Amino acid sequence: MTRGRFVSAIAALSTVCAVFFGACQISSASTSFSPGVVRGLNSIVTAGMAASGTPGLVIGIWDPGVGTYVRANGTSDISTGAPITVGDRFRIASITKTFTATVILQLVDQHRLALGDHLSSYVPGIQNGNRITIAQLLGMTAGVYDYTADPKFITDYFGNPLMPFTAQDALAIIRRHKAPFPPGKQVMYSDSNYVLLELIAQKITGEPLGQLIQEKILDPLNMTHTSYPTTSAMPSPFTHGYLVQPLGLRDVTLGNPGVAGGAGAMISNLGDLRVWAKALATGTLLSPQLQRLRLRTRPLLSAAGGKIKSRYGLGLININGFIGHNGGILGYGTTMFYLPSKRATIIIEDNTDNVTSNVVNGIFFGVASYLFPQQFPRGI
Repeated sequence: MTRGRFVSAIAALSTVCAVFFGACQISSASTSFSPGVVRGLNSIVTAGMAASGTPGLVIGIWDPGVGTYVRANGTSDISTGAPITVGDRFRIASITKTFTATVILQLVDQHRLALGDHLSSYVPGIQNGNRITIAQLLGMTAGVYDYTADPKFITDYFGNPLMPFTAQDALAIIRRHKAPFPPGKQVMYSDSNYVLLELIAQKITGEPLGQLIQEKILDPLNMTHTSYPTTSAMPSPFTHGYLVQPLGLRDVTLGNPGVAGGAGAMISNLGDLRVWAKALATGTLLSPQLQRLRLRTRPLLSAAGGKIKSRYGLGLININGFIGHNGGILGYGTTMFYLPSKRATIIIEDNTDNVTSNVVNGIFFGVASYLFPQQFPRGI
């Protein structure tokens, strides 16, 4: 459901990067790149939107000393024709994992939890729980069945994003399925890991995860446009989210945040994600020792003939040197990455998604390889 995978996006990448249209009509502009670079960026964005049929998209690129590119393209509400704006809030799906993981690592820094602690000490009844560690949950190596892969869950969720669902329902699905591999033996992206981490954080502190994220991350960083919702409502201003279906776009703006929980419930906007991208990659809220551990990654997948390499750390992804995360949930796709070597940030959010993040991922790869070809020495 919030899987944040890259393979299918790369398959469509040639369409995004090969079609260079003329500049589209774009609002809320702020640019200091050269006119030629701006035209190239406009063309990549326009081609990606045209290929996918997404109604609206916002993008922010900040490359210190070189240029800034902030754009809002298209429509926020197809029923009224209202334009999308750079301040609009989106559901950020699996980028939530970066917040959940940071709270867990802060508890480790406070010696209230250890990376070597076992899952069974906090959540009973999970296969291999007496062997699965906190570090393995964070790093996607725990071997826990992904509840969002359950066929009935998929049917129910796509049929009704407002369906009643809590972390306990996710646990019931996990317990019905066999573990896919022994702990530590593979890297497999699983939303279940982060629902379990949500329950662990709450058990240790006695506070809901959303409150912990507010206190430990959002307030210290003054991220006033970011939230962990407890209802289906979207705080204003927001863009509507859409699902592409055979008969047209279906509005799926409203959704039960309990479906995604600590794996993907959060809401944010472009400006706040810019703050978070840098803080995440540089370890602003963690001890230097723990940040070093966080940045140790293992291969998650390779694609485009091995030209693009995705590696998972402790609640973050490293793609060819870009550090951050992406996310897709019904109606919304987001990608957020920071390049430490250049202190550069790329954030893209769109308002149509089927939980794969294909649109934003494809545009991200196009933009990143265009501006920073040294990170893609073999192309894409």
